[in-house]
Amino acid sequence: MLSITKIFRFEAAHAISCYDGKCKNIHGHSYELHVTVTGKTLNDSNMLIDFKDMKKVVQEFVINDFDHALMLKQNDKNKSSSSLLDTKILWLDEEPTAEYMLIEILKRIETQFPKNITLKRLKLHETATCYAEWEME
Repeated sequence: MLSITKIFRFEAAHAISCYDGKCKNIHGHSYELHVTVTGKTLNDSNMLIDFKDMKKVVQEFVINDFDHALMLKQNDKNKSSSSLLDTKILWLDEEPTAEYMLIEILKRIETQFPKNITLKRLKLHETATCYAEWEME
C-alpha cells in the first residue's frame, strides 16, 4: 500500500470547561494537522491522489470551521459565558481536547475522499511537543 501525507496549519482557541487547571481558561494554539491517506493504485498522473485535492477536502470540511475559531463544548456554562463575545465559535459535542478534535476531524473527512483512497492516519499537534494521533486499525 502507498501512503501520502499533507500537513495543514491553523490557529484556534479553546477552553476545557470541565478541567481543574489552566486549560479551563480560554487560550490559543498554532495547530498542525497531518493527514495521511493510503491506496493501492495510482491514477493516470501516477499519483495516489493529487495533494491539491486533499487540500480542497481538508480546507472545506475542517480548516474553514476551525481556523481562528474559539472551540467550546456546547453546554449551559459555556453558552452563558460566551454570550457577550463577538467572535467565531465552533460549538462541539464534547470538550475540545486534541483527542476529541481528531475524532471530530475524522467524522468530517473520512468519507470525502475518492473510493480508492482510505484515510490512514491523523496527527494533530497542539504544541511543538504535544500531539494526539488517530490511526486506522
